Amino acid sequence: MSGVRVRGLRIDANGVPLVRGLDLDVAPGECVAVVGESGAGKSLTARALLGLLPAGLDGRAETLTIDGVDARDLDERGWRRLRGDRIALVSQDALASLDPLRRVGAEVAEPLRIHTPALRGPALHDRVREVLERVALPEPDLRARQYPHELSGGLRQRALIASALAADPAVLVADEPTTALDATVQARVLELLRRIADAGVAVVFISHDLAAVSRVADRVVVMHDGAVIETGPTPTVLTEPRDPQTRALVAAVSHTPLQRAPRSDALLVEARGLTKRFDDRTAVDGVSFSLQRGRTLAVVGESGSGKTTLARLVVGVAEPDAGTLRFDAAPWGPSAARGAARRRVQLVQQNPWGALDPRWTV
Repeated sequence: MSGVRVRGLRIDANGVPLVRGLDLDVAPGECVAVVGESGAGKSLTARALLGLLPAGLDGRAETLTIDGVDARDLDERGWRRLRGDRIALVSQDALASLDPLRRVGAEVAEPLRIHTPALRGPALHDRVREVLERVALPEPDLRARQYPHELSGGLRQRALIASALAADPAVLVADEPTTALDATVQARVLELLRRIADAGVAVVFISHDLAAVSRVADRVVVMHDGAVIETGPTPTVLTEPRDPQTRALVAAVSHTPLQRAPRSDALLVEARGLTKRFDDRTAVDGVSFSLQRGRTLAVVGESGSGKTTLARLVVGVAEPDAGTLRFDAAPWGPSAARGAARRRVQLVQQNPWGALDPRWTV
């Protein structure tokens, strides 16, 4: 069998085991999900499959075969021959993974230039277009000329998948590829990953999202504290979990709607007819809402529906073009959100890697 075969994978940090004796088989045309809570060892396992363990970690395995190649003793030069050609990675944050200074077409062409140097000129251009079409990227010629920041989150993720598939690898490792996407875009990316597996690629799907796993995976491997605690066909593991940790994971995605008694607290935030435009595009169009103390208001919608722009208005870092916003019975906006008042409305960003200063300690 080609695809992936792993026996006895161990990853240690200064003698402390992080992954303990993992076994994994993924056949061509199969999608196997590796699931578990944060810190279970999922992403370290994915990085070991690509020879990308961080410095200071010691990884070893009794068997580590990637598309028929024994990868246990490969040096960096050997791994570079393997990566992109036989095994490729799709990571969680496409904006961080794609080069911000390089157009999408050049990004997709890179593995082809490395592994298929004879492919040049119009033939290379046609191959890039073919791969972009394969991942259902609309207007592929236009997208190839654009930079990553010009694409939505879902389009960036498809561009990243296209880059991974460009050289026709036999194995695709998808490490939390849908975490930052909204529900509808996530569904499209999951459907794409399933089609990739059905086309004969061995897909390793790393995730903590069991709802996503149920849509794409043939089998599930459950990790806890660095070890595999349960494995089996996806329907069996998700409907009849044996291990207590697996049962806890399954229970965590079974939500009961919150039932709260009405409250009569005074309004804290009140918006009336908020509108925000960017050139000829209206991002927020006449939005009104009210929020009482002690309550939580959920704002949901697809990517590009205006959620983040509305959040920036509420935080006080953007001024509405029309409408009114009041906080604690007083007008609120950039002019009011200064000094001590700035601390009263705070923002938790989606991406901690982009929001936290890498030069500061926590």
